[in-house]
Amino acid sequence: MNRRPRHRLLPRRITVVVTPTPGLDAAASRAALLRAATRVCGVAPGSLRLGHDHAGRPLLSGLGDGLWVSLSHGRGLAALALSYVGPVGVDVEVPRRVAAVQLAARWFPAAEAAWVRDRPEAERDLAFFWLWTHKEAMGKAYGTGLDSGGLERPGPLPHRWPPAPVRRLLPLPAPDAPPRAERAVTEPYAWHCVAAPFAGPRGVLTVAALGPRARGADVDVRLCPAPLRRAEHLTSRREATT
Repeated sequence: MNRRPRHRLLPRRITVVVTPTPGLDAAASRAALLRAATRVCGVAPGSLRLGHDHAGRPLLSGLGDGLWVSLSHGRGLAALALSYVGPVGVDVEVPRRVAAVQLAARWFPAAEAAWVRDRPEAERDLAFFWLWTHKEAMGKAYGTGLDSGGLERPGPLPHRWPPAPVRRLLPLPAPDAPPRAERAVTEPYAWHCVAAPFAGPRGVLTVAALGPRARGADVDVRLCPAPLRRAEHLTSRREATT
């Protein structure tokens, strides 16, 4: 009789493993994430294996059936999202100097580009990566990436900035119609839900999920290496200016 592997993942929670990496080396990032995920999930070393399905979505063996997985590796951070809630997407970036206003004007809808432009100059890079990670995470959840109008997916424009951490999936308002490539994917899913557990100068992390169980699901961020702890010190905080 096949037994479901024992692990610490909960069915109504998305667990996101975040680990520092030496750079953009994908193989090194995956190895670091697997080591961290093994400890977070409480399974035997070497029992987890990463692969891909025919469509290119990541797969993780060793934690039983029904698990959705998403990967992201940026400049110095990598993230692995594990979900029994439904299809999941994760994106992590370390903010850096970019031509935020010009890039937003080129790639984002007009309202979002204006929102980035209207931030104080010192905050524009973070604002750009805030929106970018939302679009990347949503594209990964749908399995379409940023192709076929993915950059046009609306992201949240928080009234408070820097934004407060959100560790529970909340629905985004749906546009009049999803991009064409997503119309088949959205059924039978409700519209996407997103959470941004931390956004600050050390990192921006966004998680997106689909399906009827996504709304209100908790997002548990685990920063590795040891000691395992919640990523509180990466949470955005408003800095006093004088």
